[in-house]
Amino acid sequence: MKAILILLIVIELLNGQTYKEFADVYSYETNYEKAYLKARKEKKNILLITVANYCPWCKKLENRVLKDIALQKKIHKSFIPVIINKDIDKLQERFITNIVPMTYVINYKTDKIIKKKAGYQKKSDFLYFIKK
Repeated sequence: MKAILILLIVIELLNGQTYKEFADVYSYETNYEKAYLKARKEKKNILLITVANYCPWCKKLENRVLKDIALQKKIHKSFIPVIINKDIDKLQERFITNIVPMTYVINYKTDKIIKKKAGYQKKSDFLYFIKK
């Protein structure tokens, strides 16, 4: 029984690391403070997506929507993209929620949330959400 519990914990931790692989491949920041400094320098708003280890909808968002090359070009043209796993990384109080995935657009000048959307979005909805 103990071995099964340890195995489940290890699997869960490994699943949590996949967002970092996604971040590396698609050039997303995984540190909000670093992303905010970059956003101010490049004068681009931040696109923050919070995910969690246990969340199948987060994986679907990554795999079915965010991995689209055309969408990635639009994201990187207009935003500094950030993906943070709320189970692993420290989040600012204003981003802590039980709902994942959660997507935010944050103003690079004021660091204020412009808009946010809870849950999985299909590609057309995501494109509409990130339009200015």
